[in-house]
Amino acid sequence: MDVESRLKQAANVTFQTVAGEAILIRLDTGTYFSLNKVGTEFWEMLEGSQTIDEQAATLAANYGVGVDVVQADLLELATALLEEKLVEIA
Repeated sequence: MDVESRLKQAANVTFQTVAGEAILIRLDTGTYFSLNKVGTEFWEMLEGSQTIDEQAATLAANYGVGVDVVQADLLELATALLEEKLVEIA
């Protein structure tokens, strides 16, 4: 996976946003995960149409930080989400 990857939320995951933070639940296992505000914004962008690079540019502009920092953080989060089968490569 790299910054040109496109991800989408896995079909076996449901989520609810509470106080600006997402709670993700894998329906097949009942395992749940939580994301902070930025992670939630990333999660909500995961429709398979944008690359991680494009999503990083959006978040970097929203928070006034460098794109390279956001790219690194998103790649780390995306890898964890993929390993937990919460997302799929589009």
